[in-house]
Parts: sequence; C-alpha cells; structure tokens
Amino acid sequence: MIKKISAFIIAVALLGSVVSCSMPDTIFAEDGLKKQTDDQSEETNDIFDFSFQLEGQRFELPLAYSAFSSRGWKLSEATEETEEATGEENGKVYSPDTVLEPGEYSGYLSAENKGHIVELKFCNQKNKAAKLDSCHVVGIRLQEGPAFEMTDGVKIGSRYDELATVFGRPSYVKSCLKSTGELVSINDVSFMETEEDTVQTLYYTLTEHSAFSFEFGEYEGNSNAVVSITIDNDTPEEKSYDYTKDLRRMSESVKLYKGPSLLGKTFSDFAFKYEGNLYTLPIPVKKMIDDGWSFARGSSIRVQRGTTAEGVVLRKGNAAVNVLVHNYDLKYARTPINCYAVSLSACVDGPNVSLLMPKGITLGSDEQELIEAFGKEYAKTQETEDETDAKAADAKAADTKAANNKAADAKASDEKTAVAGVGTTERFDIPDLEGCYIEKTIHEDETVYSYVMPDDVPSVALPVSVTDVGDTGSQLLGEIRKHIDVYVSNVNHAVVKVTMQNCPEYIVDENEIIEQQMEAARKLEEERQKAEESENK
Repeated sequence: MIKKISAFIIAVALLGSVVSCSMPDTIFAEDGLKKQTDDQSEETNDIFDFSFQLEGQRFELPLAYSAFSSRGWKLSEATEETEEATGEENGKVYSPDTVLEPGEYSGYLSAENKGHIVELKFCNQKNKAAKLDSCHVVGIRLQEGPAFEMTDGVKIGSRYDELATVFGRPSYVKSCLKSTGELVSINDVSFMETEEDTVQTLYYTLTEHSAFSFEFGEYEGNSNAVVSITIDNDTPEEKSYDYTKDLRRMSESVKLYKGPSLLGKTFSDFAFKYEGNLYTLPIPVKKMIDDGWSFARGSSIRVQRGTTAEGVVLRKGNAAVNVLVHNYDLKYARTPINCYAVSLSACVDGPNVSLLMPKGITLGSDEQELIEAFGKEYAKTQETEDETDAKAADAKAADTKAANNKAADAKASDEKTAVAGVGTTERFDIPDLEGCYIEKTIHEDETVYSYVMPDDVPSVALPVSVTDVGDTGSQLLGEIRKHIDVYVSNVNHAVVKVTMQNCPEYIVDENEIIEQQMEAARKLEEERQKAEESENK
C-alpha cells in the first residue's frame, strides 16, 4: 500500500541546502552579541566523577547506605524535609524507617560520626518499596566539621578562583538575598536591584539529579570562601562504550548531512548557533560529537528502528544537555551515534550553553526584543487584538469606574507584584507563514511563547508500506513535533529558557527512494511476467 509520509530529502544537502528548512542568504551580525567569557580550552579536572574523601575514606555517589553506616555514620531519628531539597511541602518527616516508593527521593537527613555531621539524601532505585536505610545515598551536603576533600584539595574554605582553576567554568552562578533567600540574579541576568547582603552559590550541573553546588560566605577571615558543599548523583558511572565500531555501519542520512552555513532570518528557518556551532534540528549526533561534544550518558542505548529515546546526555566542557534522539533507520536498531538529536535546550540555570537565535535572541534578551524577533506580522496581530481588548475594557470601565478604581486600589496595596492574566493562553497566527502560530501562556513566574511550525518538509509517495515507524505519536515528543518554546521571566521580562524540538516522522535520502521504487517496479514486472506465463499455458 502506497503511503505519503513526511520526509527530508537528504540529497538536497549535497546541493548546499539545509535538511530541515530553506536557508536565508544573510547572517545576523554578531557584533552586538553578549561577550562569551571563561575559556574552556584550558586543562581542568573532570568534576563529574562524583567522588570525594570523607574522614580519610573515599566515596563515590550513588552508593548503598551501608557504605556509610559500616564506617560509623548513623542517621538521626528524624528531620524535617525542606522545600529546597525536594520541592514538596514543608513538614514531612523522614527517619531510617521511612518507606520510599520506587523512584522516590527523600529530603536530606542528618548523619553523625564522632561528633561530625553531614546530611544525606536517599533514592529508592529498586523496583519495590523499601525502607530508607536500605536505599541508595544519592546526595550529601556538609558544612564545616568533618574532614572533606575533593579533587586537587577542593574543600570547605576553598576560594572561588581555586574552583574555577580546578574545574573550569561553572554551569551557572546564583545570587540570593541573605535575609530571605529571594533570587537576585543568575549569572548576568538580574531579577532585582538590592543593596542587601547576598549569598552566592556556584553550580556545576550534568542532569537534574547529577550536580554540585558550592555556597560562598565568610570562612576564617576570607569573605569569598566555600562554606557549604552539596553533591547529588543518582546514576552510577557508565562503563566505557566504544561507539566508533558503530560508525562502520553508518546510516546514509547521517553520512549525507550538511548543516547550515548561515543563521536563520526567522524562527521558522530553525537555524541557530549553539555553543559556537551553527545547527538546524534534527542534528546527527555524530555531527555534534565532531564539533567537540562528548557522551556523558547514554552512548550505548539501543534505539529501536523508527523510535525516539531519552537518557542521552552530551557535554562540551562543563556545558551539559539532555537530548532526545530519534532513529530514522527503518531496518536496524541503532546506538545514538547513528541517530539524530531532535531536541535541544538552553537555560540560565542549566543547561547554561551559549545560544544565538534569529534576530539576535539569546538568554537574557528582553521580552520586547523577542516580540520584535517574531516579526512584523505577529506584532501587528498582537496590536490589533490588544486594541480590541482595550476598547472593550474602556466601555466596561465607563459603567463601573468607581467600583473598579476601589478594587484596583485594594489589589495594588495587597498584591503589588501580581501578574495580570495568570493562567490565560492566547494564540496568534502568522499570516505570512502558513501553518505557523505563536501561543502565549502566562504562568505565575514566567510567560511562555511557543512558536509552533507545521511539518512542512516535502511529502514523498513511497511505493512501500512504512507502518513500522514506531512512535509517530510518541509521548516523548508530544502531539506537536516541531516547536520552539521561549520562557520569559515575569519579574525582569528577560528570556531565561529556550527549548527546541524538531522531529519529522521520517527521513529518507534520494537513493533510498530510488531503490524502493526500483524494487517495486521489479516486483510489478515479475507479477506481469507470471501473469503472462499463466495466460500462455
């Protein structure tokens, strides 16, 4: 049965085009880009081995709690979980007898050994419920007290410049008010102006549950020293996997891929610069490896034909990003090196990679700059709807002016920082880009602009069935397979996060299409000859 399916014609790449979009003829001038600091080319130690020395003994997270208890560390009977530790409500109490469900994390519990105290976090990595003290330790937090040391002598009291020398550029630096813990800034993105004392925390982040944080403060007369260290890691170190052997059977689409040479003019071009390299999604994972990325997690995953898999983490220096990978091979399961990355992200608090999008949009860009980058047609549509809303509001206000003024005064005094329209969603079509639209959703802390694009690659009628494509409706991808989501803070109206995804249903190259057509023609000819022979008999 002949089916039409969405396809990229990879052969077009050989003519200098981009796989997923038509490319613009001019590149955005980069003179005005924010200066990239902290050269990552210097030789530094790998912080992500998650090992440390505690009271003269070596540990490496994650590990069974018995590794601590056998060395004299004993859990306190109970402690209150903090909101920061797990994101749940305060007041939940944990003890060694607490039962954790599979995949559940605890808060931090105090453990004591000869008068020294550390805090431990647990995760049940079994397939059934288990008592906390029989689960794995996946986090440790400590302050002054026990003898503690990391690579090259990093410990409580170490200075900022020592960490940078040993481990290189951090993922991000967060500054909070000392009095309330309220966020002041992340890197160079400011969320408030204040003259109050602040606390700085340095983060090195690999994944959500694999990270280091170093809090700075006063220590033995040094005002810029490490006073608290937190280490989290829930995934054992992976065995080395030689993925180069898989390149002997590299798929044709990966071989033929040619990335863009220019940055896109609009978001729909889907061409951007990511950690110094120009890309369009989907990107062969091998291309990113060639550009200096390496596997931190998931290099040996077997991705079934025509399906998408998660669990792959790529890193470049201390910049790390989780990616969805898709296997476009309809014959064989493949490891990620022969698959495509179909999603990427950048965020001020990790993954804090450098990102340049059309019209110069980067992390930290102003909301108005983003709106202008969407294009004149979007701005015009938004203005028209805003004017309509304004007229309706004026008419209503004329009838209830006194009541509205009274309510507004009361609201202003009680909710000075309240964000208007929380929970609302608006859609704006892009008239000059058929099928494209922008959906604006206002949340309490941020506003999300989702730039959604149709699966507008060429449709090719193949003379074969492709019903074996495994996950065209994959929950990993969602219903919309091609979109860019930009998150804007409602506090400072700056871009704080960008997520991108582009996963057309199927990629083929011209040679594959020709082979399939020839095979179909051959079968038809065989059937014709058999029919002719039957008639002659």
